[in-house]
Amino acid sequence: MIAKKRTPDIFVYQEIINGLCKNGMGQEAFRIFCDLKERGYSPDRVMYTTMIDGLCKMGLIGEGRKLWFEMIRKGFIPNPYTYNVLIDGYCKMGDLEMAQKLRREMCERGYGESTVSYNTMIAGFCLHGKMDEAHKLFEEMPKKGIERDVVTYNTLIQGLCKEKKALEAMDLFYEILGMGMHPTISSYTPLIQALCDMGNAQEAIELWNDMRNRGLEPLVCTCDHIITGLCKAGNAKESMEWLINMLRSKQRPQRETFQRLVQYLSSSSRLDDALLVLDYLFGMGYILDETVLYSLVSQLCKGNLHHAWEYIGEILEKS
Repeated sequence: MIAKKRTPDIFVYQEIINGLCKNGMGQEAFRIFCDLKERGYSPDRVMYTTMIDGLCKMGLIGEGRKLWFEMIRKGFIPNPYTYNVLIDGYCKMGDLEMAQKLRREMCERGYGESTVSYNTMIAGFCLHGKMDEAHKLFEEMPKKGIERDVVTYNTLIQGLCKEKKALEAMDLFYEILGMGMHPTISSYTPLIQALCDMGNAQEAIELWNDMRNRGLEPLVCTCDHIITGLCKAGNAKESMEWLINMLRSKQRPQRETFQRLVQYLSSSSRLDDALLVLDYLFGMGYILDETVLYSLVSQLCKGNLHHAWEYIGEILEKS
């Protein structure tokens, strides 16, 4: 449009900037935002907020803060949504002190706190391992008459799982069910990963089945975690079944999943299965790590050396 010397109107600019920011193209959106001002247009509060959000999501909190002050100088008072956008930016940057300061400032302006504002701060504390502070806000919400939603619970579940507190996270999951809320993929995925990391693969599979029964489609990484968990639990047969089911359903396991399975099968003297998994790995264009290759070669050399050299030559060629 600009190349044809046709000037876009403010609404066209708004749509373009909004679309770019939603697709993680904050810098491109910022260039158009600057072009808009150079052409004499005055952004409104919505456009400033959209642009601040886009910059903060890219980690450009300094640029976002500049626009914040520019917006205020132009006479636009930040609303709760604008505050939460900047608070979220500071939380992701790890500047929780500034995030808390903005939160207090928002309250001093007479804006009531909401589920969104609490969720934003809880997410910030969880992201940086400050679970005590996150719990404090979580417990504070009902006392202030602020409703917890499934996002509140999911955020805390993810934080607890990250800190290897899967049992506490499971308590929150059961609380979601007890309150009649509908768990989401984000409720299940961190729990399944944490349980698999603990070696509780069967409990993780029960959650996976429950998720499917609710009509939720697990992420590929969830199946990867279960395969790894089954390996840790010493269940070679079932881990192979999960891998084959993934491949049949056109899912693409991560390279690390193949490698862990190869390593586990070879160390368990299931070399035929290990070599079968290796064929799948090479068939998907993956390359084998040296440590896994060494483990496999070591096991092969314990058997028939003539066959071992044949396999080793083929493996090295494909690697």
